[in-house]
Amino acid sequence: MNEQDLFQTGYTAFKVGDKPRASAILAQLVQQYPRSERGWFLLGMCMDAADQREYCFQRVLEINPNNADAQKHLAVLSTPRPVVPIQTVQTPKPPIHQQHVPAFLPENETDFEEFQEETSPPATQQNTKKQPPQKRKQNNTIIIVSVILGICLLIASVAIAFSMLSNRSTAAPLPANISTATMQIEITPDATSTLLPPTSLPTALPTLAYEPRFEETPCPFEAPRGVRVTCGFVTVPENRSSNSGRVLRLAVAKFHSTSQSPAPDPVLFLQGGPGGEAIQLAANGYSVFVEPFLGNRDYITFDQRGTGYSEPLMNCDELDKVHRQDIYGNVALETRELVYQNAFFSCGGLLQTQGIDLTAYSTVESAADVRDIVRLLGYEKVNLYGVSYGTRLALVTMRNHPEVVRSAILDSVVPVETNLVEDHPRSVNSAVSQMFVSCAVDPNCARAYPDLATVFWDVVKELEANPVTLSTSDYPMGTVTETVDGVYLLSVILGSLRSPEFIITAPQTIYRVKDGDYSTLIAAQYSLPYEFDGISPGLYISTMCREHVLDSTPEELALISEQLGIEQFVFRPFYNDFGDMYSACKTWGSAGPNFGEKDAVVSDIPSLVIEGSFDPATPPFMGRQVSDTLANSYYFEFSNMGHVPTGD
Repeated sequence: MNEQDLFQTGYTAFKVGDKPRASAILAQLVQQYPRSERGWFLLGMCMDAADQREYCFQRVLEINPNNADAQKHLAVLSTPRPVVPIQTVQTPKPPIHQQHVPAFLPENETDFEEFQEETSPPATQQNTKKQPPQKRKQNNTIIIVSVILGICLLIASVAIAFSMLSNRSTAAPLPANISTATMQIEITPDATSTLLPPTSLPTALPTLAYEPRFEETPCPFEAPRGVRVTCGFVTVPENRSSNSGRVLRLAVAKFHSTSQSPAPDPVLFLQGGPGGEAIQLAANGYSVFVEPFLGNRDYITFDQRGTGYSEPLMNCDELDKVHRQDIYGNVALETRELVYQNAFFSCGGLLQTQGIDLTAYSTVESAADVRDIVRLLGYEKVNLYGVSYGTRLALVTMRNHPEVVRSAILDSVVPVETNLVEDHPRSVNSAVSQMFVSCAVDPNCARAYPDLATVFWDVVKELEANPVTLSTSDYPMGTVTETVDGVYLLSVILGSLRSPEFIITAPQTIYRVKDGDYSTLIAAQYSLPYEFDGISPGLYISTMCREHVLDSTPEELALISEQLGIEQFVFRPFYNDFGDMYSACKTWGSAGPNFGEKDAVVSDIPSLVIEGSFDPATPPFMGRQVSDTLANSYYFEFSNMGHVPTGD
């Protein structure tokens, strides 16, 4: 949304008394538009703490020193107030009509209505477009906590010497202009006073001035017959809010339309993973992903930062080496956890010694890359085509840079506000439940595999209690050896449900294992050495840590495996249970998401949302969730498909 849309949405929430929601929206507004006089003023009106209100009104005066309303409120806030201890015995409150309204809060909305009239653009210039409805997915308590945590993460304004620490676990220092007289004193049971610093307010994240560049180079693949392809590198900053000077070279491929008069808005493909190779996929899967669009428009794709042909490439040779040693039976079971932990730590450390800023490899930065690529290639708008995790990048681009998006195809959706790790049990249950129901309503399947759900979970529990070891020859690499437990069986079944040609084999596999026939599981071992081919583990880990693992608490993560009824669950390349992911991400050097980074996308950009009913990775409930907040969306679900139906 643009500045006016954000302000109007925040103002609407303020008028109906929903201050927490208004605060969240207005904090996003002033972060994106730090010179928004109205945004800072209304944010101040939403704050309860005096120091927060004072900070906001000071920002208003920095923008407009003659703002009389901000001057009036600051005059009241500057009056010294005595520090009053919290009393252990509280006196009854007077009736509402007798309660005193603080001077800095208007008894009605007149003060702000007058300010809005003074600062609003003329009616003819305002955006009168109807906004799509916004759904409240969280209660006020969650919103308040999100606002406070997010606010503490944002970089402070140098102009008023408001210094903060970037570490989320460290308390922020007091602003220079806040005296200790504004602090509360809490009386603890042992009568020891504890000083509570006021919560800090957001300032705009600095975006350094830079000039992206495009350099045309030969394509790293052979162009399809009769099609002109332009390849090259787009140079962008590694971190747009840092002055490190480091830049990235993003590999880009443009397939020119075969039409004599192509449409002005191309398709821009966004690969999933996160960390998947896009350019090589376009070359290898040209007939599926590219060719259908070229009759009307150009087709563009690029390797996201850290992946494919982009530079630098975030490989993790040590993790790959350990994974291969493990599947070939060369890592002892009793030392496996330690070996994986060391490889994980070594990989992150090596990338950092190369000067790579791991915190800059996020969906938000990649969305800014999309914007720069569109502009450099000379287009005004594009039609985004995202698959799997690429849909998340598409959604963030729609939210942060809607000016470059005409429409979107979202196949197998990952909502921006979703935590994939926390939602894993729900995703698993969605896929296997679809399998159970589909088999039960099909007479042939129900007759051949009766009571499939009970049989499946009984087999999972039996293998968890009594795992078996299976080996298979993988010439010329060696012999693949795996311990087959309940988790392994579950992962094989989920893998089957991703692809339509294997969906029908899943019930048969379950009954075979029940009868002691492990032939299907042995066949699945052949794919293990290639499990991460085409995926950049560096980007995968950085994104998963930032946007999912560290968006949770260790306690929340520790409960996930229990929800599945399984003690351990390997979420490669992380090893051991979900609870251990948190400490692994901390050693990686990641930080959790910034304030507003995971806000749901509310947009009226025309969108086609596609899901497969059996998809265990991005199940249908995620697509429906996104469709609910996209006013001009059309949701379609393929009843016999799994992951990424448009690729089959």
